[in-house]
Amino acid sequence: MSNVARDRVADELALRNLVARYADAVTRMDADALRGLFAPDGEWIVTGHGEPRGHDEIVVFLEGLLANWSGIVHALLSGTVTFDATDPFRATGRWYISEFGHLKSGDEVFFAGVYHDEYTRDGGVWRFARRRYDSLFRRAGGAVATSPFPTDVASS
Repeated sequence: MSNVARDRVADELALRNLVARYADAVTRMDADALRGLFAPDGEWIVTGHGEPRGHDEIVVFLEGLLANWSGIVHALLSGTVTFDATDPFRATGRWYISEFGHLKSGDEVFFAGVYHDEYTRDGGVWRFARRRYDSLFRRAGGAVATSPFPTDVASS
């Protein structure tokens, strides 16, 4: 295996670990743990709910989202990573996730959706430059809502 191929494998593992660390932080309800996962000017878009930018805004935003939950599990279903052919410090990814848990109101909740990620590598560390979540399925209490896959994102 060439050094370039070995580096790509290591980079992909690092990116998959980044996504797993995000899921771990959400499941542990540790908003501050997101601080090191995003670039300092990173952006997190939760379509229809908010678009915080930068570490402080992202942490406060997640704290607000988690305030209604008594417990949550953020589960990774599948994902892909694509490296930028011209810039070794950039990559993109798509991750299907589900979240389930219990709200303080007593409702049981199940969500499924997709993250569209842009990654940047700075100082040898991969971080989220931009992370956008689109809901595909939501069940809260007895209410169910579905949404089609977004049409304004790349298909590859």
